[in-house]
Amino acid sequence: MFRRLIAAIGLMLMGGTSADAAEAVPGVAEPAPGVAEPAPGVAEPVHCSLSGANVAVKPLYSYEDSGYTAFRQFRGAELFVPAQPGLTAEWIDRVLTSQVAAGQCNFGVPKVNIQVLSNGGGFSVRLSSNDEKGAAEILRHAQQLAK
Repeated sequence: MFRRLIAAIGLMLMGGTSADAAEAVPGVAEPAPGVAEPAPGVAEPVHCSLSGANVAVKPLYSYEDSGYTAFRQFRGAELFVPAQPGLTAEWIDRVLTSQVAAGQCNFGVPKVNIQVLSNGGGFSVRLSSNDEKGAAEILRHAQQLAK
């Protein structure tokens, strides 16, 4: 038992966490093996652990205070992931971050800010960009993810 624990820690430290990161969320579909590459100019499909899950998507806004006025700024997408046994905010954050970094999860922009929060009966996954064009791409890709 102790040797297995040490071996697992060793594999994680050596970079063997990609298999762990690719584990599916219970009840969530895995990406189909041998998925064809998209045609040039066509957006790549999103293949995340959350693909096919019962995920609700809505636009994400932040409220900025610039002294005398406050304004609402479009930032990206907010996904609601229903709670399931064994699913934690930390796990979702770790898996989604590693999938975005590995290129498995494409949100249409090179840098996606990921924040996962507990939200009642599930988790709020906030995907944001620093500019409005990137935010629109993130929202579009997140809506594809939820289909």
